[in-house]
Amino acid sequence: MIHLVITGMKLNNDLIKNVYSSRIKFEYNDSLINVLDRHSNDYIGYIKEIDNDNSLLIEFDIEDKYKNKGYQTEILREYLRYKYLWEKKCDKIICIPKQQQTKKILSKRNFKNDNDIYYITKDIYMTYVERLQLFDEDLNRLPYPNLRGEDIKPHTYAGIVDVIVKNNSTNKYLTTRRDINKPTSPGLWEITGGGIDFGEKTEDAILREVKEETGLNIIDYTYLDTNKIKDLVYFTYLGIVDCNEDEVVLQKNETIDYKWRTKEELIELFNSNLVPPKQALRIKKIINKI
Repeated sequence: MIHLVITGMKLNNDLIKNVYSSRIKFEYNDSLINVLDRHSNDYIGYIKEIDNDNSLLIEFDIEDKYKNKGYQTEILREYLRYKYLWEKKCDKIICIPKQQQTKKILSKRNFKNDNDIYYITKDIYMTYVERLQLFDEDLNRLPYPNLRGEDIKPHTYAGIVDVIVKNNSTNKYLTTRRDINKPTSPGLWEITGGGIDFGEKTEDAILREVKEETGLNIIDYTYLDTNKIKDLVYFTYLGIVDCNEDEVVLQKNETIDYKWRTKEELIELFNSNLVPPKQALRIKKIINKI
């Protein structure tokens, strides 16, 4: 059982009805919300909301068989999405977890710990929240950011870079395996990529993301393609490195393995079910250009 105490506001059901997750969905019935698997409708657990003066007590629990499959992280992230903090001016979120795993999850979400009472405030959140560069329909940069988790306005796109990393020394391409605790596509193989920070040049995002996720330095790059998908725009590049294959340094909590592949092996991988489906669609379009 997890208890969340949200102070400084009343419950607004409309606030959470728009929450979307690729793994879970919510069924609303007054103060009780059933949490279901989005694809199978299997019951995962419940959320209960209890009004208490000017605060809101939220209880949620999930079935034992789901507790080690990342659903606690998914529910925390998608249910809260910190909208209480930055859209509704909530003072503080307090969580008193019982399970050690939940404590680790809260720490990863930048909750502070005071004698096993975990809390986060708007000020704490705003010091680390990711600010993504936004683009309009014509791919002009907008003068304001998207805060990670915030809904993106229609006809507006958050910028993402995809980087196919090629090693000059071996003519092989780098793939990394996603952490098994990732809420989306856990354990699947992928190429390097990530969000473009607000005000950051796309080319600088390429260098930064590859360095952060692999420890490697890009020495040259080539533009390949652009794809607008829903509220995201993906800029795909070929990035060149020159290194020994064992120089890769994996980013903690992001990836758990890596493999250098020939072009034929890379094509085979992206024609399999071992990569995130949306990335596979993007990369298969341009894989012959590399």
